[in-house]
Amino acid sequence: MVKLYSEILSKEVEISDKPQRVISLSPAITETLYLIGAGDRVVGVSFFCNKPPEVSKKPRVGAYLNVNYNLLEKLNPELLLVTTGAQRERIEELESKGYKVYPIPLPVNIYGILDNIMITGIVVNEIDNARELAYKLTEKLIEIKNILKGVRIYYEIDLGGPVSVGSHSYIGDAFKFMGMSHVFENERVPYVINPDPNSIIKYNPDVIIYEQKLGENATVDKFIQNLEKRNIKEINAVKNKNIVIMEYDSLAHYGPSFFDAAIRLANRIKELKL
Repeated sequence: MVKLYSEILSKEVEISDKPQRVISLSPAITETLYLIGAGDRVVGVSFFCNKPPEVSKKPRVGAYLNVNYNLLEKLNPELLLVTTGAQRERIEELESKGYKVYPIPLPVNIYGILDNIMITGIVVNEIDNARELAYKLTEKLIEIKNILKGVRIYYEIDLGGPVSVGSHSYIGDAFKFMGMSHVFENERVPYVINPDPNSIIKYNPDVIIYEQKLGENATVDKFIQNLEKRNIKEINAVKNKNIVIMEYDSLAHYGPSFFDAAIRLANRIKELKL
């Protein structure tokens, strides 16, 4: 057994040296576990874990905020890995039922994604593999530095309503790292819920990035219609149809594949007539 200190919990968590039965309740953590060679030790995941494809074979023990405790008991995990944010409420509940829980923080910038890979590797004792993965992703990070310098954007995702990002978000941080500026970059929050149409119009972005929700078949024309219903019309991105549609859980996903999504985004923006 080893004792690993958690800054989030402000205490040490005693876990086995190399946990063999791990459950992840975060898509980013699940993807990381597979990519650092611990996928065979994952015995359960959340409903939203979909990367890599092999994870589809794993039992689903709950959603972001809810856990199926009957299934959890049957799976008998040595360790549960969760994230922070709204999942903080689950930590105390899981611990009260006798489960070992180690939280991995939500990143506030792109470096936090790399940091979380290392934290996960330390917790499950795959440190060398985690370090190697972080090194490889650092090369991709360098590839996107200032790749879209001077481009003005607005980013939106549908989370039951329109949501954009502020300055305390790995997504917004990635935009700045890539050389872009975005509407709410000076808002000291991770997310901007129901963003003010007037702020978007005043900013007049060159490009709008829309990350579609699960099962959605979004198109540029459909999204423009959505914007027009909200009176977001007379801006350059809409008039020139400079709308980039991103796949579900691409930029919103803060696992290792985030960097591939950022590269795809850059390539798509480069294809536009700016």
